[in-house]
Amino acid sequence: MRFGIKHAFVIVAVVFLVSAPLMAASGTGTFVAAQDLDEDFLFELLQTGAEVVFANIDPQGEPIVVYGQLGVPSDELGLSEPMYDGCIAMALVATQGELLEYIMDLFGPAFFNFTDDGDYESLQFGDDGSFDLNSTLDMLGTDFNLMFNVFINTEDATAASNMALIQAHMATEFGFSFSLLLDLRIDESFFPPDMNVTLPFDSIEIYINQVTNTFPSAINSVLGVMDGSGFLGSIDSSVFTEARGSGAGILAVPDMAELISLIEEFTGDETPSPMSFLTAQMPYLEGPMAIAAAGYIGEQILASDSDHLSVFEDLLGKSPSGTVSPLDTGQSLVMMGIPSNLNLTSYSPEDEALNLTHYDNSSGMIFWNATAYPSVSDYVVHFNEGDFPPLVTIERTFTPDTTTPGGSVLVTVTVTNHGPEPVYNVAIHDDGFAAQYLSTTVTGDTNTATAILPGGSNATVTYTVQFSNEGSYAFDKAILTYEYGGETFVKSTHIDGYVVSADPLGLLSSMISDGWPFTGIALGVVGLGAIINILMMVRAGSASKGYQV
Repeated sequence: MRFGIKHAFVIVAVVFLVSAPLMAASGTGTFVAAQDLDEDFLFELLQTGAEVVFANIDPQGEPIVVYGQLGVPSDELGLSEPMYDGCIAMALVATQGELLEYIMDLFGPAFFNFTDDGDYESLQFGDDGSFDLNSTLDMLGTDFNLMFNVFINTEDATAASNMALIQAHMATEFGFSFSLLLDLRIDESFFPPDMNVTLPFDSIEIYINQVTNTFPSAINSVLGVMDGSGFLGSIDSSVFTEARGSGAGILAVPDMAELISLIEEFTGDETPSPMSFLTAQMPYLEGPMAIAAAGYIGEQILASDSDHLSVFEDLLGKSPSGTVSPLDTGQSLVMMGIPSNLNLTSYSPEDEALNLTHYDNSSGMIFWNATAYPSVSDYVVHFNEGDFPPLVTIERTFTPDTTTPGGSVLVTVTVTNHGPEPVYNVAIHDDGFAAQYLSTTVTGDTNTATAILPGGSNATVTYTVQFSNEGSYAFDKAILTYEYGGETFVKSTHIDGYVVSADPLGLLSSMISDGWPFTGIALGVVGLGAIINILMMVRAGSASKGYQV
């Protein structure tokens, strides 16, 4: 899936979630561009808080939705308390499904400056010495709940004590629970003497904790950090836990001035990354800043018979009889991205004459100054029928659910056209598994194609896999391509896990069948162990010259 307005999303998301909204509602209700905002306005924005809903619909009718708050969570997190002394940043991430993979694909490693131009690089991550972000994601998996805390120039005992206090506060106030995965301290003693490493800090200590809440509980705890007086009152949190890719997170910076100073020490006179460039535009910001957000990637929600979309009811679970209200204090904004081929007929509320709403047809962006609307039934976009393709789904099933060594599983991939109109040049590909596991025997066709798939009909791929060995196996995504209205569309299944066990009713199988994701925290822990081993090799073995920093 790709956005038709990819760059618009990047600009809006990054500027809101990293600095402050480019477009914000002023206290008088006038919609203003925040390009020339002075220091006092930015401090007021951080103090009173802001919230935003960003929703984008791609040409396939699939949504990506983000709800976030800036500034509001700072007091609740206690960022000014002594427990954050020495903590330069805290990040908590709960993610499942395709969300993390999609975000990294959208922004790209270059956005985060993961290149071979920096002072430090890990040669093990790629032949050319550059940092391969996909390698790390492969180790971690895409489903995990983790909290990261970074302490700079802090005594080991002090960092440990403050970390314990932060954990206790997060548990008491918001219901989080934790289990320590990694406590890594890096100073000059970390490296062998013959490496002659000079660090731009005295020490850095990294804590990685597993958030042991269930995924829905972790999402609700993140939402609990936010101010509940605004849009949250109209949002059903289950939309963030039931989507095919979803997540939530908190980014907290106890002192922006200290973080900016540290970034400047690292970058020096080198060309900054986009992230450091954005941060450098606010050198006068001091004190705490916090961001909390939740989002998801959904299945196709708009089809050929759709003629409107209600942002809160259709995308955020608001009841039909409910209303939407902004924050009691602070700024509230709703943004909607629509594909370029959509024939927009109207949107509501619409107050362009009063400069309270705006539709930019060049980028396909609709802006609402939600602060100006104390209570509305919803934010709605209207368009003509036929602007989206018919609803087409792809699903993969396994029969039986598990097997033993020597046993087989029947894999069925079903594509269904739920719409009234046909789609064309339908192709199904599910050949990734056969190429990955040579110890298995695959019988049957893993690909198929058909020139036309009429409305109300389906196409299937069926094949059998026989397993010689027990273990957990990953079935890569099955890919569907089809054409409609002169456009080519692509959909896929999830990456599915399948367990072959000598005891199919044993504990591991039961846990997975009860809902453990294949790329879940168990694999995440294995991935963290791999990273730790690499760091230990860096520390202990410069003689082989296989790794360097």
